[in-house]
Amino acid sequence: MITVDCSNALTIKDKLLVYVADNLEAIPILKSDKFLLTSIDDSQVIEKSDVLSAIADFLESMNLKENFELITKDDVIEIKLLAGKNVKKNLEKSAEKKKELFFECTHCGFMTQYEEELKTHRLIHYI
Repeated sequence: MITVDCSNALTIKDKLLVYVADNLEAIPILKSDKFLLTSIDDSQVIEKSDVLSAIADFLESMNLKENFELITKDDVIEIKLLAGKNVKKNLEKSAEKKKELFFECTHCGFMTQYEEELKTHRLIHYI
């Protein structure tokens, strides 16, 4: 089990969690300022290097790679916000773009372009 500490990067925690969990096909366990990743199958092991790559891909896709630093210690990955003036602007810009094009699940952050797909997705939260 790998822990991703987002206490210094709460603005991106939810979207990061969805991206990394989907990318690695892992089950996320939510905490207030961090999330844990565990494999769906007990025979599989989630590699820390895969989690780091997924986080780096997410940050790059949001144009925030230069604004965050990844610090690892054992099975904990801390995401630390570096001083940068473009961070807020980039976050707001990506949030605006996503709101216009996508429907988002209020439970987990799942995003889709189709309202019917979102309605179907929401049903899994009530099973």
